[in-house]
Amino acid sequence: MKMASLTYQDKLKGLKAELDAGNIDETTYDALKKDLISGQYTPEADLGQFETLLGKLEGSKMRQQRQKSVEGRRDIYTQGLAQMMSNF
Repeated sequence: MKMASLTYQDKLKGLKAELDAGNIDETTYDALKKDLISGQYTPEADLGQFETLLGKLEGSKMRQQRQKSVEGRRDIYTQGLAQMMSNF
């Protein structure tokens, strides 16, 4: 039986027919049905896309941290300059 091009319902009916014909036992039927349901209703993960998005997120976080550090140094310089001016 060619199951790749069949719809979900056709595949399920085919499994039931195999069970009724005695070609597979109840345990095998349950396992195949579970695999079929899992394949139908579980979203597929695209790991390449995930890695790309994770890389962008990490890059963004590093840029944010660098910017925060630069601004922190500016604040320290400004505070030091203000302190020196207040001493005069």
